Amino acid sequence: MDHNLLALSSNWGNPESNGASPVSLISLEEALERSSLRRGISRKDFLAELLKDVHHQRLLPLLAMLPRGWRQSPAELPERLRGLASMIGDGLMSPLLLAAFADDLQHLLPSRQGSSSSALDLWCQRFYKDSYSNQCPLPNGLDAMMSQAFALTRQTENKQSEAGTGSALGRLTSFAGEIVLSNHGLSYLQSAEARRRNQQMAQVFNVLGSNLFLAKSFDTQPYRFEGQSSGKDLINCLKAKGWICLGRIRTSVASFGLGASTPTAGTSRWSQIPLAVPYRTGLQDLRQKEFKALLPHACLEMELQPPVGESVLLQYYQGTEGLNGWAAMNDLDRPWQNGRSNGTVKYSQTAFCDQQLADALDLCELMGAIHNSEASMENLQMGGYGAIGFCIDSTALLEQAVTGSTTLFPLTLGDLWRERLNGKLDELLEHNLRPNDDAVDRYKLALEVMPQDLFHNSGDRNDAKKRLLSSQPTHSPFLLIQDLNQEVS
Repeated sequence: MDHNLLALSSNWGNPESNGASPVSLISLEEALERSSLRRGISRKDFLAELLKDVHHQRLLPLLAMLPRGWRQSPAELPERLRGLASMIGDGLMSPLLLAAFADDLQHLLPSRQGSSSSALDLWCQRFYKDSYSNQCPLPNGLDAMMSQAFALTRQTENKQSEAGTGSALGRLTSFAGEIVLSNHGLSYLQSAEARRRNQQMAQVFNVLGSNLFLAKSFDTQPYRFEGQSSGKDLINCLKAKGWICLGRIRTSVASFGLGASTPTAGTSRWSQIPLAVPYRTGLQDLRQKEFKALLPHACLEMELQPPVGESVLLQYYQGTEGLNGWAAMNDLDRPWQNGRSNGTVKYSQTAFCDQQLADALDLCELMGAIHNSEASMENLQMGGYGAIGFCIDSTALLEQAVTGSTTLFPLTLGDLWRERLNGKLDELLEHNLRPNDDAVDRYKLALEVMPQDLFHNSGDRNDAKKRLLSSQPTHSPFLLIQDLNQEVS
């Protein structure tokens, strides 16, 4: 199976109970082969052309997603990425390689430009950007948020109507003109207005977290939403208004924000290309073969359901966006990856509500202050992504602190960076941070006891295997996941 770890099941599709037609899927390897054959060029030339079309920031996950034969094909890459590309081309990612990558990321990429926003700036900013990168002031209450979301959505629709639709391929980034860097033909899970509210509320919770700082370098007037100055107080306020508020640890197959599809020749239909990063786990099954799995995306999903209307959907994690904090969960309907009820999304057994949700929000605010301060003061690339944790590590650290254990795998947050985060907390406590004391104690303990999946002994290997399996979906078109679940059963 190693030759095509992203092979797809031929009979997988959407449940048809609602009358919807199954989404047509095609594997990345098959799409690449078809495209290169159709264009009549070599893998080398096709790959070189493909990589020219993709922004360099997206090269690293894309290189790991390519089938091995394609990864090994030579192509023009930025010099600083060639060594890493060679390692990925010769084999699969592993927890050890992820940890090494995270530790060296700051040296592989050029120094962060001083003019770009730091992680702390992004976390604290009292505005958000609309679809056209215009800065919109952050609302201070539900009524203002609703009316602003409605007005901005109408403006966006009018601008799109005036601009016209044009060529579908012309509006989309494409791999060598054949594979579109978008899940073209799919709709969003929520309306445009709901997605706008998600975006607004995510930054509301980030800025409420920044109220932990009381130094002169920050706005001395705390930001308030519905009169509340902290995340947990806002949740209590929403509950008093009849909202249902729930948090859950979730994992799904990571695609690093990338989507792909390809037009079906001679038709108006599109086939979707599921993307994923296969990796070696470092753990053996009963047949003494190494488990292989797909890298998960992990986060704390928070769902805020008002008495009437669509839910507000948010996610907390350490992200490639350049900060540790909340982001909108504005997903396309990709039923092979993000079905919240079909098994492609895996939820932990414990749902956070009431006091546990309040504890989680206190910890999200504390972690945002620590991680974003460390990233900003040390000028770390991508807000410290990888070095001070991938999305899996930040979510596991939160889960460990709230529940006393974690269900996630692989965890690669190294000793050096744990020490630095602990030191940054002590430094902030001495100066301008005023957090919840219980959150501080929970965070410090979690840094000490959270597992690390670079080496296992006989005492913790079984726990690691359980965490591995709990981080993979129960339902998936990838044969790798189907075989993994069959091995477990």
